Amino acid sequence: MLVKKHKRRIISFVPFVLLVGVLLLIISVAFYYTSKIIISKRQNFVSPVSLTNDKDLSLQSLLYKNNVPFSDVKVASDSSYIITLKDGSEVDFSSKKSTSSQISSLQLILSRLTIEGKKFKKLDLRFDKPIIEF
Repeated sequence: MLVKKHKRRIISFVPFVLLVGVLLLIISVAFYYTSKIIISKRQNFVSPVSLTNDKDLSLQSLLYKNNVPFSDVKVASDSSYIITLKDGSEVDFSSKKSTSSQISSLQLILSRLTIEGKKFKKLDLRFDKPIIEF
């Protein structure tokens, strides 16, 4: 008899233990996923591999803000940029020089050549003095 009472207590205790175990499992899984979401939103590191080149985007936005009519920006192999203007002419920018100073030089040259009625094929702003090919 004593053995049957003991078995009944154990049998009645088993569902309670299983219920507590399942609840602990659900809580731990929920905590794991919420902590993973919080950590993924808060990045504590900078990836060394960029998905997009931020310099290209900033150069395009600077050209757009300064009303320079361009159609394409490409990265050249010698750490410079080739900007194709709307009229088909090309401009070489250096990545080692200030982009804002190169853009202001480009605007000045474009305005002067427009006043003179000339169009250029290629403009190189990588050097101290710009090189213009007509």
